[in-house]
Amino acid sequence: MKSVDILMVVDVDGALAAGYLQSNVYLIDTNKHVGFYNGGGSELYTKCMDGETIRWRVTGVSPGSEVEIQNFGGQMVEHGIALPQNVGTAHDAFWEAMVKTQGQTGQWQYSATLTIGGRSMAFELLLIVGKDLATTVPPAAGEAIPKSEL
Repeated sequence: MKSVDILMVVDVDGALAAGYLQSNVYLIDTNKHVGFYNGGGSELYTKCMDGETIRWRVTGVSPGSEVEIQNFGGQMVEHGIALPQNVGTAHDAFWEAMVKTQGQTGQWQYSATLTIGGRSMAFELLLIVGKDLATTVPPAAGEAIPKSEL
């Protein structure tokens, strides 16, 4: 099975000044045009299949920025779809989880909580698990993906 890497790039100064992450984090994953929507912005819909591995990394826009992943929550974790664990090293910090839907398809919201300059800040993402990722389309704002497209 393949793996999907997600990179979170944080404008640490912007996040600390604003007091929130949503417009101060830029996201991209390794699925390119097949696997993400709104990539490079503050919303990311990552598509994958049951049994694939996801890895999350975070870095600051400015060199030397202090930012790290604290934990994950939301439906993805609560339903046991993916349970991210900190498995990286001091020189390669990342979190990893295997997608375990037991053949089920759907979408699960999740949140990432980051530690930035000693403060905790969270933002939301969406994990989409389907059978044919090439035809799965992103949801419109506030809409669910029709089951026929999973």
